[in-house]
Amino acid sequence: MTLCEPLIPPEPRSGSPPRLPEGVPRLRSFYLYLTSGCNLACRHCWVKPRFIDGRPDPQECIDPELLSSAVVEAKTLGLTHAKLTGGEPLFHPRFREIAAGLSDQGIELDMETNGVLLTPELAHFLRHETKVDFISVSLDDDDAQSHDAFRGVRGAFDATIRGLDALRDAGFRNTQIIMSVHRGNAGKIERVVRLAEAHGVSSVKFNPVTGSGRGRQMEERGETLGIPELLGLEKFVYGPLKERTSIQRLILSIPPALRSFPVLMETAGCAGDCGVTGVLGILGTGEIAMCGIGQTIRSLVYGKLGDSITELWLNHPKLKTLRRELADPRNYPGICGDCLMAGSCRTGCVAGNYQEGGGMVRPGRLCREAADLGLFPAHRRRSWKKDQS
Repeated sequence: MTLCEPLIPPEPRSGSPPRLPEGVPRLRSFYLYLTSGCNLACRHCWVKPRFIDGRPDPQECIDPELLSSAVVEAKTLGLTHAKLTGGEPLFHPRFREIAAGLSDQGIELDMETNGVLLTPELAHFLRHETKVDFISVSLDDDDAQSHDAFRGVRGAFDATIRGLDALRDAGFRNTQIIMSVHRGNAGKIERVVRLAEAHGVSSVKFNPVTGSGRGRQMEERGETLGIPELLGLEKFVYGPLKERTSIQRLILSIPPALRSFPVLMETAGCAGDCGVTGVLGILGTGEIAMCGIGQTIRSLVYGKLGDSITELWLNHPKLKTLRRELADPRNYPGICGDCLMAGSCRTGCVAGNYQEGGGMVRPGRLCREAADLGLFPAHRRRSWKKDQS
């Protein structure tokens, strides 16, 4: 996994919103990094898996009892949703207990997985005994050799394909393949889409590999895609590829300011804002953080399970700073302060921003590169609008 897959949880279907102090948003979602370990060793990931005698180790795992107590308190702040991720969430030895328990507490669930551990019986459990509604499965190529080389474990491709089929056969109709795109596989995008068609997948998301985690080494070696390539990829994905596939949704993750107008209209629900001001991440260690970034950037750890969620959500200085800095897009630094769409993406991944340069609210690499190369759309700038008036 990357730092996270942006997901803005839906508003609750019923009930009154919680009464919170002015300037404090509703706590909408827990991002649950159920384990700090993984059964794969992907080249781009921020997780550092540990293998003992050739076998993967789950490492730290969230305590189900402490989590349950945190959910009870967080629901008074508006919690309705949780994302099950990791590491590899299915690697948690009490995964079923956690998924069933959250469901019993009325929490809507989504999951990110590499799919390797998905069996027909587990897929049936998820479909019929939990509130898991949406599952993203990582798949980076259409052949075993290339996928396994990127994911670091032989046999991963075949196991992931079996997992996709298990979800389809269990009745899931809302599954997604996430492809981590880099120079080595960008030419195989259409082949991955064909594979998705063959295995009952409803959407495919293309996430360009970024310089976070071990992805930084890929970036330094020139393996990541630059803005000119990504803009060309956008034209292909939403043009010829979209016309040639039966897949319901194709999504390329680039900042909204860099998308063409037709693509903006089509992807209105994927504005680029991860909803960070409504999220708390809970790590396998039981620590509460901005998100998974807390595993490597310790200054973004806010507390731990057992602490008061209410006190943390209302008063933690890092959360107060983030809310204040994100409040007015006109005050964002660099190209973001000149961008008419900054209120939609709110500088993108603030965790990645912090890791890259020490500040949460700052232009991301792609927008900076576009501005430096003269490829940032002039009509998306505040200054251009002023010049035209």
